[in-house]
Amino acid sequence: MNKARLIYIDEDPEDIDYFQEFVHGRFDLEVIRIENDSELEEVVDGILHSMPDAVISDFMLNEKATVGFNGQALLEQLQRHNKHLPCFLLTSHAPGALEVTHDARLVQSKAIMSADSDLSEMFLLQIGKMIVDYRDRFESAERELNALAQISVGDITAQQRMRAIELDNYIEEHGLSSQALPNEIKDERSIELLAELILHVDQLLEKNK
Repeated sequence: MNKARLIYIDEDPEDIDYFQEFVHGRFDLEVIRIENDSELEEVVDGILHSMPDAVISDFMLNEKATVGFNGQALLEQLQRHNKHLPCFLLTSHAPGALEVTHDARLVQSKAIMSADSDLSEMFLLQIGKMIVDYRDRFESAERELNALAQISVGDITAQQRMRAIELDNYIEEHGLSSQALPNEIKDERSIELLAELILHVDQLLEKNK
């Protein structure tokens, strides 16, 4: 497996250097430095274009740069495009970050990167594990969807059709579209009719027991 691609966002050059030392050799690291007048949408577009496996952002991006957003707003916007992307919010202001975050699990204290911290290696392992799980789930969904897409529309079962749509939606939640499903399979009216048919058959089976 290729080395995982990790993006780190910060506005402080010293903290950027510190983070680079912290993860040295563990990931394919790309750093995005926030500068005065950086625009949120442009930063988000740049991150998504790089196809990261995980993103870590400093919380107080507006502490040393004049920008209208912080790390929390950045991660929220990213996860609107890719619901499943592993993200972390690093901060020296944990109470403030926890108060505003949409997901408290994202928040990590910058103290965790200290060489003297027993938790520093655990944090690196946590990032790696989340990336492996993220990749594995996506690739598994993609393989299963591709297999289902090979079945002709006339032969696909109702259960297979529903599963294919579920998988396709999951892939689209990554900001991607599989483009593998025939329109007939994704047609909403067809799904409604199939659901009604399945319910009717179940009712008939119950009566005949």
